Amino acid sequence: MVTIVEGKIAVKAVLNSKFRTVKEIYIEEDKKGKDVSYIIEQARIKKIEVKRMKEHQIQALAKGKTHGGILAQVSERKTQSIISLLKKDKPFLALLEGIEDSYNLGYILRTLYAFGCDGVIMKQRYNDFDDSNLIKSSAGASEAIPIVYSENPVEIVEVLKKQSITVIGAYRGEKAVSLYDYDFSDKAILIEIGGPLRGLSAEELKLCDDYIYIPYANDFRNALNAASATSVIAGEIFRQKLNKEGK
Repeated sequence: MVTIVEGKIAVKAVLNSKFRTVKEIYIEEDKKGKDVSYIIEQARIKKIEVKRMKEHQIQALAKGKTHGGILAQVSERKTQSIISLLKKDKPFLALLEGIEDSYNLGYILRTLYAFGCDGVIMKQRYNDFDDSNLIKSSAGASEAIPIVYSENPVEIVEVLKKQSITVIGAYRGEKAVSLYDYDFSDKAILIEIGGPLRGLSAEELKLCDDYIYIPYANDFRNALNAASATSVIAGEIFRQKLNKEGK
């Protein structure tokens, strides 16, 4: 299966991706600049054909209108195995459930990658999101972070628990403790984050060893959306790990 990704950010990301192959690159015939030069040079190094095309030809291939005259035909993204999540002694992993929008998923992957997440688990159906939107909204992070897709993420979590990984649910229940009172600094962790409509499923919540919540400065009953919550949680995990390392 091949697909078209659109725009300089997406094309640069797939050129540097370990998880998919670039078949061809299409650039509008009069398009110039640093990004074009970089893409052409990387394509030359990797022996990928670059075709200069007229504007109407580019538009005929593109689905959107924000491509900026740069497209690439790429293979389907390879998914990773559970083993890929266990390369570190104390990995920081995340499970995402119920994220229904490719832009939101992109923002979340961008945040997780920036703050040092070592891999993400998601249901197989999220593999159907629009690649260009996902890559652009993640600023290319979706092509860099390992992703394990599964029809049954519960089974993966059960395997990870047997590898001494602590499963932590972002869930405002009775047993939850404040994000800022929880010690993430010296353990292997899997953070479970649910989407805005249904949150985490009962099956995933049962697997959690601990639960955390984000405290608010006022009496605010509406939860942050998944992208905002991920930023707060991942940022705190990163801060604690930096302090532990004395940096």
